[in-house]
Amino acid sequence: MSTSPFDGAWQLVAGECLDNGEMLHYDKLDIRSRKVLAEGHFTFISYQKGAFWSAGSGRFRVDGERYIENPDMGTYSPEALREYAFQARLMNDEWHNERWENGVRVEYELWRRIAN
Repeated sequence: MSTSPFDGAWQLVAGECLDNGEMLHYDKLDIRSRKVLAEGHFTFISYQKGAFWSAGSGRFRVDGERYIENPDMGTYSPEALREYAFQARLMNDEWHNERWENGVRVEYELWRRIAN
């Protein structure tokens, strides 16, 4: 399995997602997350206000400027186990992700690589 420039450990710096028509801002909700990527696999765990909030794991691939996740387990409803495609941009140790549906940005994440 080949490696990608995304392989490594990441800490969520900021983010937001559209939920039932409302934009939720992760900093205001006190959501913290870490993600580890290695050889085509990802795992993340998220906390809200110091308590477990969500987790997931599966496969990922990079296609040009797209980062694509296919979760196969986690705290998802069965219909949420689907492909998620992001416009991704790596700038030094920062990773910017944007996910769009029907011309609307439904998710944005800013991750920072955790130093060794």
